[in-house]
Amino acid sequence: MERECKNCGHMLYVGHTHCASCGAKWIQNRITMRNVASDFSDMYLGLDTKFGHTFIDLFRKPEAVINGYINGRRVYYMDAVRYLLVALFITGIYVFVIKQTNVMDQYMEESGLLDSMAFANMGPEEIERQTALSSTMMDYQGVFLLLTIPILAIAGRITFWGRKYFNFTEHVVFYLYTYGHMVVVTTPISILLIYVSPTIFYYWSFVGFLFMFLHSAYCYKRSFNLDTGTMILKSLISIIVMVVMIILFIIIAAVLFIAFILLAEKLGYDVSSLVPGQST
Repeated sequence: MERECKNCGHMLYVGHTHCASCGAKWIQNRITMRNVASDFSDMYLGLDTKFGHTFIDLFRKPEAVINGYINGRRVYYMDAVRYLLVALFITGIYVFVIKQTNVMDQYMEESGLLDSMAFANMGPEEIERQTALSSTMMDYQGVFLLLTIPILAIAGRITFWGRKYFNFTEHVVFYLYTYGHMVVVTTPISILLIYVSPTIFYYWSFVGFLFMFLHSAYCYKRSFNLDTGTMILKSLISIIVMVVMIILFIIIAAVLFIAFILLAEKLGYDVSSLVPGQST
């Protein structure tokens, strides 16, 4: 029996579950909560078998996921943007748990950060201001995650310069998958460890960065079919590139901050609270 697609009006033949013109699924039965949940997860998150395939294969064969997406294979695996959205969702849960339970205060006390040199010369008001700043930065973890990806893509493009490697946009796709994947993997562990032991959580934060670096190197090796020697060389180059980028960022940030302070003083604003050692 022929039917008209409810979305585009194209003819839909018997036995066909999707429209050949617009790709919409034919809905016959009445809507249920199960249908709504299924549509939501598929449309916005892709939390079906695609997530499982993507999660597992980013460990087993990342080149199939990354190169497959870049080359147009986008059915078997979750697309890069949706996978990052899952990472952002998990990051949101992490921030919510941290903010609601105040475990970071316990972490700072037990790890001895409050007794460190960084806080030893600060008064109560300065410590309170630093704590408020840390809390505000925590609220924007998702934004920092998004900003980190293009920075890593620039470093990757410089490290793997040449036409046989990824262009900038393809490096962005690479880190949408790899960086997002490490967030998906490490964040639940971080939430668990900060309850178990703040000290272990402190060291885990460094191990997590090392894990991200090694996983990215592994994914680059598989994506470009590199030998071990070349991968080690490229890893060393990437470290140098990142160090140079960090130094340049610090210099630019310092110059902009000084320029802002001088401009504000010229305009008659009190900026003493912004300058260390000059707050009243």
